[in-house]
Amino acid sequence: MAVLELDAEISRGEHFDDAPLKLYVLFSTHRRREPYALCLDRSMMATPVNPTGSTDLTDDSPVGQALATPTPTAAARYVEEPRQLVGGHAVRLLRNGVETFPAWLEAIEAARSRISLEMYIFSDDAIGRKFADALSHAARRGVEVRLLYDFVGCRDTPAEFFDRMRAHGVHVIAYHRYRFWRPRFWALLRRNHRKTLVCDGRIAFAGGLNIANDWVSLADGGGDWHDAVFQVEGPAVATIETIFLRTWNRRAKKWARLDPARLAPPAAAGDTALVVISNSEMRDRFVIRRAALHAVRESARRVYLANPYFVPDRGVLHALQRAARRGVDVRLLLPLESDSTILDLAARAVFGPLLAAGVRIWQSRAVVHTKVLSVDDVFVSIGSYNFDHRSLAYNLEMVVNVVDERASASVTAMLEADMTATEELTREGFGRRPLLVRLLERLAYAFRKWL
Repeated sequence: MAVLELDAEISRGEHFDDAPLKLYVLFSTHRRREPYALCLDRSMMATPVNPTGSTDLTDDSPVGQALATPTPTAAARYVEEPRQLVGGHAVRLLRNGVETFPAWLEAIEAARSRISLEMYIFSDDAIGRKFADALSHAARRGVEVRLLYDFVGCRDTPAEFFDRMRAHGVHVIAYHRYRFWRPRFWALLRRNHRKTLVCDGRIAFAGGLNIANDWVSLADGGGDWHDAVFQVEGPAVATIETIFLRTWNRRAKKWARLDPARLAPPAAAGDTALVVISNSEMRDRFVIRRAALHAVRESARRVYLANPYFVPDRGVLHALQRAARRGVDVRLLLPLESDSTILDLAARAVFGPLLAAGVRIWQSRAVVHTKVLSVDDVFVSIGSYNFDHRSLAYNLEMVVNVVDERASASVTAMLEADMTATEELTREGFGRRPLLVRLLERLAYAFRKWL
């Protein structure tokens, strides 16, 4: 069975926590068939039809041809499958809500044909209402607006908030809405954790920010959580929108679906090479983890990793330790306190082995929600993926892996600025924590698969 072959190449001595993990993932996933309307090429919404009429994203379709253009480069060694690298992109780093939210709102305001928004948390607060108004205004001026939000992620957002957008013409779907008359336990576990925005098939955004006041600056009354997003223009915009549509089309009514093969391929917009990597509800559960491990193993000088819920399996832990022991400057940027105390305890359980191997750790008093991996001076990965069991086994996730010195320099500067603003954790200082705290850390880490 294909699922059992998901990561036959994990190899190199890097195993998961226990042998039955692949079977565990197999029995904890499900997959729906493609919608009937897409299989028979039925009419969708008003977006112009691609003359090929194809319903699949293949190498023969215009979008497939745009995405299949290889970009040979010496730096491609950081990418597990160099043939997947696609050139022709303009990539811009957006830091925190102060840079990201204005860029998102500007793109929504400029949209003229369609908007595809995928969000884990969409709050009914000041910034959330500003985005709701922007999406509603876009729908009223004739833009096809699709919003896919996560039901559990938005559990504190009242249904009336989304109903108001529906009343203005926004097509809204909740991912895995729980219904008591049709209970599905796995619906509560399996979440859509992606955060993407695509406007007119021309510009896309992917990263870790949600639409909530936590990401608004302190000066504007928010929580000032630190985070990062890539703004992408070029052929990979089609990939990001296709990933969104494949999830959307399985849940949307026939008239609201959109076949990605009907969309015109984006033109080249720059000279940056990148690859978009995502998992699905059933397949490719480990592809993001494997890509990150490959880049770490190829590192020669530097590995910077920022993550809010860093509870790695032993394979990730060993890869970082080995990199540090062979002389690579391995640094972790983590929050001193996230929004989950038990995850903070589980994360600290691995600090001792990492510090002993030479890994340097910074814990920021600001909430670091940034999900970034930077390797040497050329590879950068930004997305929604946390190095914890939930992202590995349950969540829908996506990352954008960029091979570009300029993008790497901007990300490195951002991470080093955050490190400068906090204190480095020392092995001696960390070793002085009470015995009870150590026991709680080990207990939390033992239950990491259930957090």
